[in-house]
Amino acid sequence: MEKEYNMTINRLPAKTWNWLRMNETQLEKIEIPAAGEAKVTLPEKITIAENEGSKPWNADFAGIASGMGEDMDGLLAAAGVKAKQYEVPADVTEVQPLLLDYAYAQNSLQAGAVAVKAGKNSVITVIEDFASDREASGQAAVSTRLYLEEGAKLRLIQVQRLGSDFTFMNDIGALCEEKASLEVIQLILGGKNTYLGCKTTLQGRESSLNADTAYIVGGDGRLDMNYVAVHEGKKTQSNMQAGGVLRDHAFKLYRGTIDFKWGAKGAVGNEKEDVLLLSNDVVNQTIPLILCAEEDVEGNHGATIGKLDDELLFYLESRGMNREQIYEMMAMAKVDAVCRKIPDASTQAKVQKFLGRAVEEEEAEE
Repeated sequence: MEKEYNMTINRLPAKTWNWLRMNETQLEKIEIPAAGEAKVTLPEKITIAENEGSKPWNADFAGIASGMGEDMDGLLAAAGVKAKQYEVPADVTEVQPLLLDYAYAQNSLQAGAVAVKAGKNSVITVIEDFASDREASGQAAVSTRLYLEEGAKLRLIQVQRLGSDFTFMNDIGALCEEKASLEVIQLILGGKNTYLGCKTTLQGRESSLNADTAYIVGGDGRLDMNYVAVHEGKKTQSNMQAGGVLRDHAFKLYRGTIDFKWGAKGAVGNEKEDVLLLSNDVVNQTIPLILCAEEDVEGNHGATIGKLDDELLFYLESRGMNREQIYEMMAMAKVDAVCRKIPDASTQAKVQKFLGRAVEEEEAEE
């Protein structure tokens, strides 16, 4: 069995100019991980279904496309991963979240997969927390597939609190039937190399996606993202927002695609990115893409990229703050705005503790 794997991930649905080198990402000599599992806090009304096949996904989820692409499934198969499948019965509103805690040790080499099926008119929140010691190194990969039946509402929350030398691959694929609603909230706070893909197929009429991502990338960290909203049903809606801070020598690539298929009459898609650059040495790349095979649709995209305004800096400095304090305050503000959307107090506390440690360590270094 080979111990290394080459991957092509985060491929745009339609290629742009090759010289931009933003169409896709090539990963070479990725080590084949071992199958790993999360610590699960299972709400009373959620059931576990066995994946009896030999492949990572059973029939309900195998056909759901994901943001990182088919090579992620290849990595899972090579690692012998079989998805843990959770089901929410029809007409059930589960108040308590499904908690999946991934705690990675030093030099971890793990992969995992999770599948969640939300039954008709059900309501559920799923929280995935990826964590390690602050200085830890390692490699981890997690793929999450979501299947929302008619009228289901699912909120997926992901918090990444990994060590400064960690490589992390985070893949999401979702399918929404008629009037189903998916909300995705993501916080990327740690790690060295993060590859993130999220693809949602809005198949049913009036189904919707709301995705909100916040990130802080520093040092020589790399964040590579690919978000895709596929509008197939009539009057479907998508809203994808990403905002964050780049400092030191960080690199960030954001791909955001709204794909209107033929027949998606009355569909509306929006994507927006807001990036704050705190160093002249960062590399920031953004590629918004709108594909349209249907005339009766509305698609919008926008980006705000820049540094802090000189007048704002002058005002805050006149109030007694130095520039480092100002930059830290602005960075934390972007994360806090998304953190407040997390309905679980324990998860919020973990985020605040992680951010607090980050501030303390930076102040100690000074």
